[in-house]
Parts: sequence; structure tokens; C-alpha cells
Amino acid sequence: MKNKTYLKATFREIVKSKGRFIAIILIIFLGTLLYVGIKTTQPVLDHSVDVYIKERKLSDLQVISTGGITNADKVALDDIVGLSIETGYQFFYADAKKNEVIQVFSYDQKNDQNHLAITSGTLPKEDNEIILDNLAKKEGYKIGDTYTINKQDQLKNTQFKIVGFASSPLFISEIERGYANIGNGSISYFAYLPKKLFKAEVESVLYLSFANLKKYETYSSAYKKQLAKNTALIEAKLSKRPAERLKEIKENAVEKLQTEKEKIATGKKELEKAQTQLQLAKDKLTQEETQINLLPEAQKTAAQNQLTAERKKLATSEAILEKSQSKIATGTAEIKKTEDTIKNMKKIVYRYNDRFDNVGFQEFGSLSDRIAAIADVFPVFFFFIAALITFTTMTRMVEENRREIGTLKALGYTKVEIAKKYVIYSLLAASVGLVLGVISGTNFLPRIIFYLMSDRYTFNEAYVFYDWDPILKAVIAFLIATLGSALLVLTKELREKPAQLLQQKAPKPGKRIILEYITPLWSRLSFNQKVSYRNLLRYKARMLMAIIGIAGCTGLMLAGFGLKDSLSSVAAKQFGPIIDYEGIISLENDLPAADVTDMNHALTNDKHVTSFIASHNETVEIRRKDKATQSLTLMVPKTKKEFESYVHLHRKGNKNFFLTDTGAVITQKMAEFYNIKKGDTLLIYDSKQQQQQIKITGIAQNYLGSFLYMSPSYYEKVTNQKFSTNSFLFKSNKMTTKEEDNFAQMLLDTKKVVNTTFISRQIETQNQSITNLNAIVWILVILSGLLAFVVLYNLTNINISERVRELSTIKVLGFFDNEVTMYIVRENIIFTIFGIVTGFGVGRVLTQFILNKASMENMVFPLVIKPAAYLYAGGLTIVFTLIVMLVTHFKLKHINMIDALKSNE
Repeated sequence: MKNKTYLKATFREIVKSKGRFIAIILIIFLGTLLYVGIKTTQPVLDHSVDVYIKERKLSDLQVISTGGITNADKVALDDIVGLSIETGYQFFYADAKKNEVIQVFSYDQKNDQNHLAITSGTLPKEDNEIILDNLAKKEGYKIGDTYTINKQDQLKNTQFKIVGFASSPLFISEIERGYANIGNGSISYFAYLPKKLFKAEVESVLYLSFANLKKYETYSSAYKKQLAKNTALIEAKLSKRPAERLKEIKENAVEKLQTEKEKIATGKKELEKAQTQLQLAKDKLTQEETQINLLPEAQKTAAQNQLTAERKKLATSEAILEKSQSKIATGTAEIKKTEDTIKNMKKIVYRYNDRFDNVGFQEFGSLSDRIAAIADVFPVFFFFIAALITFTTMTRMVEENRREIGTLKALGYTKVEIAKKYVIYSLLAASVGLVLGVISGTNFLPRIIFYLMSDRYTFNEAYVFYDWDPILKAVIAFLIATLGSALLVLTKELREKPAQLLQQKAPKPGKRIILEYITPLWSRLSFNQKVSYRNLLRYKARMLMAIIGIAGCTGLMLAGFGLKDSLSSVAAKQFGPIIDYEGIISLENDLPAADVTDMNHALTNDKHVTSFIASHNETVEIRRKDKATQSLTLMVPKTKKEFESYVHLHRKGNKNFFLTDTGAVITQKMAEFYNIKKGDTLLIYDSKQQQQQIKITGIAQNYLGSFLYMSPSYYEKVTNQKFSTNSFLFKSNKMTTKEEDNFAQMLLDTKKVVNTTFISRQIETQNQSITNLNAIVWILVILSGLLAFVVLYNLTNINISERVRELSTIKVLGFFDNEVTMYIVRENIIFTIFGIVTGFGVGRVLTQFILNKASMENMVFPLVIKPAAYLYAGGLTIVFTLIVMLVTHFKLKHINMIDALKSNE
């Protein structure tokens, strides 16, 4: 009965202080929602992609050979256990009239890898049917239209009927399709045709799937580690194939060449024989002409007619012989050309592309990693503030009830029975907040973020699951903040005797504050102001807690706005201040000097190009046992002085410096990753895997990509190779997208250019990528704002409940309602001002910390917080303070002074 009555008292306490109870639930709810929601987002995003690609059975690895794929390649891999091998055709086709580049793939219903997802129509079944990429719809193509691929050397047909549209797991991006070395250089969309339509004797690609990878999720470190081992095994198995394949091609070419030579030799013999016969016929005709002159006139006409007919036959034979001679000459020239081709045939290259080389895969993974980096910092800090305020609220609640605790002890209640009320109160508040927060955070935040970015990717379903690691951490933290804080204070209070607990806790003794010593200032303050300042400094714990709470929430909001500003400033910081050119033209490998000179003339005469500089660019690697291998772009300009206007090298602090002939310059992120300092020596591996030792003479600021810069003389010194031009950096007038495409196609048509990369496309891609994070940032800002409001309300509520007798006393003494409100509000204003100023510092540090965590090997985020961010963060905090002031005013107007003043009796 006693326990039942006490249980009722517990629920009365909840009803009586429902504002505080709801505030605790809301703080726990918001903290849990953000912490669990954001921490769960990366696993959910990664798992959703994994489900999609496993349903579509995406290959783990693609092997593409410049010499084609033969049965010998498959035989070399036959002994690998758990390896599934499929082959296919693919090629690029440029439609100059439509300015489109299409990647054409073969389709076979027997294939078990890379299943297409049909969005409309059907798969091709007949020889004249084709299925197109969804992006082709945007170009105006429809089911039933006739589609032309004029590639007679590759396909048996040229006209096809469109029977459907689809997405492919080879392309998870809905924005881009990658690059090609034909047309304008940018793939517009893909197309699939039945495999039997392809003419080529050898296929183009090997699709490989490994059984030992199926148990792992694609973006997991375990998958990447095992994939690296599998790729190394495949490379080892196929290591001899490039040389063997080159030999096969040469032997086949020589065999065909020999056949052609034999045909030419036979043709020459037949030609000589025909020429002899023709000469005999000519001699015979001459004799006949002589004999005709001796014939009588009556016979001469008939003989001359016959002679004319023979002359015509002879002329026809002569024409046929001339054609044969021309054909033999052409054949001889072709044989010579083929012999030269065989002699100069380039080495066969096998390329190994894993899933992360697929278009969109790396971008999505980077985006997911950035969300994870934000989740490691922002929600944790948010969570800390929520837990701190909860801890304070529960502590104050127990301290307020010390007289009740004393009464219960005096009535004979045990410590456990007394504690039961606060345990129930704590567990109930924590349970409600945690359950709502976990359910909402897990089910809503990952889904919202997924669907906000899903328009950029082909998959459209989020597979949400409960991630128990953040959930358990949230449960433990908030149980400590609620139950732990209550038990901590109870342990202290229950040690005291009932008589001590029944007495009101003596207020802190008054003492002079520091402002009182500043007489000119103190004497000008009103009585109410003096009371407020004394109260502030008298109860320092209350002041600190209020400032910490407000500063934390302001800092969170500023960090949210700061993240938005910083993430969107990457392109602006990189392109212009550092990269100051419009594009890079990449040339064919080992291009003769004469062709490079031709390209110089072409660029000089082009109306778009304003200036250009020759350069040698290649990909190099840094390898260390304790670190992952990293790739970076080596850039060697032909003239270092001219290079200064194309790439501006800055040290930290934006101090300019320049290339020298005594060492190389490396960009900052790579220097940080490998702990490289100015003056260090560094081992790099060039594109031919030759080791080079270089000295670092400078570390340059950089935000996108990783670069190594050398002067031409230093490059020649460390590599023992002559500088050779394989690219051009160019500046140009502003071009439209169409003009850029036409310019790129013009360059590709020269057969000297592999690709043209425009900086405008990089800026567009970067901005689109960052746009996905804006939604996340807004979620963080909104939730931070809600937390700020609840924290302000809760702190004010605690302040009022602790000082209700004090407030009732001044009301009895004749203070008006507005004056009583200002008695509390004045303190809140000071707390808010100090909290906002402190919060600006907290927000700046928090933003920098998150950006450092979110930065990757090839991307650094600058710290950029615009004045508007400070204005919004501070302004929102002030707005919330004003709303709380209004609520406080109405609450103070309805204080029952008599009940409050006799509460000690």
C-alpha cells in the first residue's frame, strides 16, 4: 500500500512538472535522433547500393585488352576456384551530326552478370532491335524509333528499332557516363545490342565475379582488401598474355600478309601472261591491217569492220590490264604499309577496372565517406550538449526535492524506496526519448538523405536497418545523463539526516562582485541591474551551465551554416586562385615532334584559344609500407616562368612561391598524408614503374586532386629523360557547352589528341556533388535550432523553479509583472550574449574539426564561414530567446505567491 501510494506520487510529480518532463524527453529525442540518424546514414547508403548491385549482379572486375579477349585469356584463369567468367563486346561510336558519343555493349540472355534494369519496353530479341540508356530519353528518342549506328566494320546491321530503355549497374550515376577518345570526348549514353550482331573475331572485355567477395558489402574495407588480393591474382595469371597476344596478332597478320603476297605474286604472273597475250594480239592486228590494204575494195569494208571490233576488244583488255596493274600496285603498297604496321605494332595493354572505376561509384563512396566524417563529429557534439543539459535538469530536480526526501526518510522509507521514484522518472523520460529518437532517427534521416540525393543515382530504394552500435551508445549516454545524475545526487542527499534535509538549503552568502569595485560604472546602474549582476556572479554554476548550453547550440548552428559555406567554396578556392586555365589537351602517346608542332600551329590559329603552354603530365605513385599507395599527377611545364600564370603556387597564408631547378613542389594533402616536409627526399614511381628520388622544395595549397610539380630541367635531371610534350594547358575565351564539344571534337579529329578536359565540367561536377551535402547541412541546422530552443526553454524553466520564492517575494514587495519578467530576462539576455559570442568560437573550431575529418586524399575543404552564417546563427538564438522570454512572462504572471512563500512551512 505504501509503495502504491509512493508510485502515485511519482506520476503526480510528472504531471506537476510536465514542462520539465517533456523538455527532458525532447532533448533526449533530438540528441538520439541526430546521433543515431546520421551515424546510421552511411551504413544505410552503402547497404542500399550493395543490395542494388547484388540484385543486378555487377561484376567485381573487368579486364579490357587493347588487343581483344581470346579463349586463351579465359583458359589462363580456368584454375581459379570460385571465379565466374563472362565475355562481351563494347566499342565507342560517334555521331557527328548529333554531336553524340555512344558506348555500345553486347547483350546475351545467357549472361549472369551486369543485368539491365528495364525502365520501359523490353530487352532486344531480334537482330534489328536495340535498347538504350535512360539518358537517351532526354535526347528525344522513343520506343519504336529507328536508330542508326553506321559501324559496318563492327556490326552486321546499321538500322535498329528501339524496343526499350534501361539502366545498367555499370553506371550508377544519372548525370554522367564517362569519357571516350572519339567525338567530343564525353559519352552521351549507352546502348545494348544482341551479341550475335557483332562482327569482330575477338571480344573486348572479360567480366569477372568472385565467390569469395559475395559475403562482403561493396564499400566495406574487407571487400576492398579481398578485391585487391583477387585483382593481384588475376594480373599475375594474365601477366604473360600481353606479349603472347601481341605475338598472336603479329603471327595472324604475317599469315594474312603472306597470303596477300602470294595473291599478288600470282596476280603479277597472270598479268605478265596477259600482257604477253595482249602484245601478240596487237602484233596480229598490225599484220591484219597490212593485209587489208591488199584486199579488193569489195572485201575491204567487211574486213575493216571486223578489225574495228577487234580493236575495241583489245582496248577493253588493255583497260582491264591497267586496272589489274593498279590493283597490284595498291596491294603492294598495302603490303608495305601492313609490314610497317606489324613492325611498329604497340605493346598490348590489359586494363583492370574494378567496381570503383565505374562511373558514379567513386563519387557516391566519397559522398558517403563525407557524411560519415560529419557523423563522427557534429552529432557527437550535439549529443554531448543534449546529455549535459539532461544531466543538469535531473540534478536540479533532485536537489529541489530534498525536503520531500527528508520527509520520506523521517517516515521510515528506505533509501532504495526513496530512490525508486527518481529511477522510474529517469527511466521513463529516457525510455520515451530514446525509443522515439531511435525509431525516428533510423527510419527518417537516412531515408530523407537518400531520397534527396537519389536523383543523381540509378538506385531508388533505401534499405534501412537498425545499427546497434550508435543505438547502444545513445542508450548508455542518456541513462548516465538521467538515471546516473539522479543517483549521483541522491547518494549525496541520502547521506544526510532527515532533520538536515527538512531544512531549506542555506543560500550562498552575498559578497561584493568585481563590478562593484568599478565605481563609475556601478554607480550608474539601476537597482534592478545591480541585483541581476549580483545574482549572475553569485550563482556561477548556473551561469556557466546556461552559457555552455547556449554556446553549444549557437556553435552547432554556426557549424551547420559554416559547413554549407565551406563545402560550396571548394571550386571557388581551387579554380582561379590556384588553377588558372580553362582546360587540358592530352596528346596521343609518343607523338612525333612534327605532330606536336602541328598542334602548336592549330592552337595558335584557333579563335577560342587565347594562350597555351606545352606540358608533360603523367600519373606517379608514392608507396610506403605503413601507408596506402597514393596516385598523384606529375606536371612538368615546358617553361617554368610562363607556368606561373597557369598555376599559382601558394604556401599556407597565401604566400606565393615558384618552381625551382633544385627540387619539386607537392600539394598539401599528400604532404600531410605522408608527413612530408620541405627539404625531405621522396621516392616516387613513374608511369613505367621506374623509381625516382626527388627533393621537396615546397608544399603548395590545393583543394581538388593531388599534384607534383617540377621544372623541366629538374625533371630531366632526376629521370635521365628528355622533356617530351604530351599535353597542353590552355586559356580561352568563355565557351558554351556546345562550343566546348565542337572544340574537343575538332581536336580529336586531328588523330593526335586523346582527350580534352575542360575546367568548367570539373566545376559543374564538383558543385553538383556538393549540392547533395546541402540537404544534410540543412537537417543539421534545423535540428540544432530545435535543440537551442528546447535548451533555452529548459534552462529558463529551471531558473524559475529554483527561484520561485525569490520571485514571489519581489512580487509581494510591489514589483510589476514586467519588472519581475525583466528580473529573469535580464539575466537571460546576458547569458545569451555571452553564449552567442562563445558559440561563434565553438562553431568555428567545430567546423574546422569536421572539415579536417571530411577531407580526403584528393580533396581538402577550406574553412569558409561567411558573415551571413554568424548572422543566422546569432539571430536564431536571439529569436529563440525572445520566444522563451514571452513564454516566461506569461508563466511569471501566474505564479501563486502565497503557495510559493509558504512552501517551506
